[in-house]
Amino acid sequence: MRATSADEAVAAAETLGYPVALKALGVAHKSEAGAVKLNLRDAEAVRAAAAAMAGLGTGLYVERMVTGAVAELIVGVNHDPMFGPVMTVGSGGVLVELLKDSRTLLLPSGRDEIEAALRSLRLFPLLDGYRGRPKADLAAAIDAIAAIAAFALANVDELVELDVNPLILCERGAWTADALMVFAPISDFQRGRIQTAT
Repeated sequence: MRATSADEAVAAAETLGYPVALKALGVAHKSEAGAVKLNLRDAEAVRAAAAAMAGLGTGLYVERMVTGAVAELIVGVNHDPMFGPVMTVGSGGVLVELLKDSRTLLLPSGRDEIEAALRSLRLFPLLDGYRGRPKADLAAAIDAIAAIAAFALANVDELVELDVNPLILCERGAWTADALMVFAPISDFQRGRIQTAT
């Protein structure tokens, strides 16, 4: 839920139920910028977090905390000058730069290709219940990734970049915790190359 003040953030948190996450809207790389506070358990914590984010971004966003996470993915879409829209799927959250574990798919891609990409990640054993841990809801993950791909294709003429990080995978369900989208008109030349390549 969007909020423009600490009071509105507290009201949103009360509506959603604690614990919540508080984020500054319009800020890339929120963790590094101090633009995200997690696991806020009461109104006082929400007020303190909102005060700490004063001046960051274009407003505040309050989300209910996702519990029972098995793993986190990154899903990104951008335009390759030769191939058109491409989607990258990989280990997400803070592991993106550390593991460099990703696969790239040309769009459109079907569910089988998305599943094969997930299964080829070094992270996949964690999704599959590594050492007796809970398994991630693979079908929900594929549904979410397919929906992101469909959105990208539906907006191919304006979407420059889309990053979902993290896509949180649980035993039941997959949840987008943060997303960045960049829109701009694509030139006729670029549009022609994309149409030719797909």
